[in-house]
Amino acid sequence: MISYTVRPITSSDYKAVNEIDVSTQIQYLGQKKWNKLTPKEKESHLESRQPNYDGFVKSGYSLLVESEGKVLGFILAFETIPVYQEVYCEYVAIDPSSQGKGIVALLYQELIQIAKKNNIKKIWGLINLDNPNSIKSHLKSGFKLDDRKEAVFII
Repeated sequence: MISYTVRPITSSDYKAVNEIDVSTQIQYLGQKKWNKLTPKEKESHLESRQPNYDGFVKSGYSLLVESEGKVLGFILAFETIPVYQEVYCEYVAIDPSSQGKGIVALLYQELIQIAKKNNIKKIWGLINLDNPNSIKSHLKSGFKLDDRKEAVFII
């Protein structure tokens, strides 16, 4: 049985998170389209780019899943304006070789627990309409989809 650990991301996780970000962008866009992008265009597709990453580390809501020291996936999230009591999920990515193993659910279970401790009332994010696996993962994790574009979890 595989043992998973969910924990907050750190600055030292940047390389592993960035590699998964790149691999999922290639998976989504296709290798040919990715290869045609300029370095600047590639960078603009990544959610893990600096300085964004540092803000996600400081947020307290960005998490990763690892097994045997290898990062398998992550969620980049942050609290919006505190009076709104909301956490926005900017991006969820799972290494293509680890997809379909319930890792998204593990990430969201931990995020929901952290949000509850911090009196957060709503977790939300946008879903790509052409990503059925993302839609399925969010529904399995208890999110409600608003026009299949916005995933919302009310605590």
